[in-house]
Amino acid sequence: MNRHERLRAAMHGGTPDRVPVSAWGHWYLREMSAESFAENMVEFQQRYDWDFCKLHPRASFHVEGFGFRHQPSSRADTVHETLHTPISTPEDWRKLRPLPLSTPALAEQLQAIDLIKRALGDAVPVIMTVFLPLDIAYKLSDKNGALLGEHIAADEAAVASALAVFTETFVPFIEEVVRRGVDGIYFSTKWANAHRLTEPQYRRLARPFDLAMIGAAKALPCNMLHLCEDGIYLDALSDYPVAGFHWESQSKGNPSPGAALKRLPATASVAGGVDPWTLAHGTPAEVRMKAQDAIRQADGRRFVLGPGCSILTAATPAANLQALRDSVGSQGKSA
Repeated sequence: MNRHERLRAAMHGGTPDRVPVSAWGHWYLREMSAESFAENMVEFQQRYDWDFCKLHPRASFHVEGFGFRHQPSSRADTVHETLHTPISTPEDWRKLRPLPLSTPALAEQLQAIDLIKRALGDAVPVIMTVFLPLDIAYKLSDKNGALLGEHIAADEAAVASALAVFTETFVPFIEEVVRRGVDGIYFSTKWANAHRLTEPQYRRLARPFDLAMIGAAKALPCNMLHLCEDGIYLDALSDYPVAGFHWESQSKGNPSPGAALKRLPATASVAGGVDPWTLAHGTPAEVRMKAQDAIRQADGRRFVLGPGCSILTAATPAANLQALRDSVGSQGKSA
């Protein structure tokens, strides 16, 4: 099988020749321009011969056009410093307006995709990252979950108006990403868990906007939903129209890969398996043990091996990433 066949078989209930594998994380010093970001993604892909290239751009590209400002980090292990967020009161959400694709941060990501696709060619599947609307609101509030929660409680309609603006901005963005020839979108939400909102709250506030954004990528075969943090609402979102579901399976309150496969649709897949802490601080043997246990739980099918969340790039040894890559064996390597 080639990489495309392997990934599609794994994500759609088929039988791949082996489990596909990849990894991703933030390189803070190399994510501030289309050129440096593209170069880094290509280098990382080629160094480890991953089965797909999961693009992991700086999170703030979603919100820079709405007035969010930051100071780029000067350290590989430190996130960028926030300088300004336009959100302080519930009424601030109502002031937002949709952004055009010419917005610099959005145009930059489209340019990066073009550069990456040109460098990798057609042999490597590419999956782009896009936050879902409530996650965009979280980032625009400078990841102040308490403040966003207070605004939802005080004026849910105001927050919903912002989610509509984010959807109106990112549906055309996703459609343009699709036209650039990617194989999937990695949709991320940090709010579909027991620590943020109740399940009924999430369904009422977030679900309609989530589905509108996911629907913009419906033509792609390898869309994935990332459920961040612990206590995830997997069952509540199990009918989202994506091919794969990804989360940190070793966090408290989250299901294991094997347990989750029994709860998801028969054509859906699970991704993850090795937690970022083990990848950063464990031994290669520990990485292989966790990877192989996850593969065993899935019986080698409907499963994509990777980190449970973003790797700690500055702290993760190359030997551990190589152990992750080698955990799936050499069959089909470089195909």
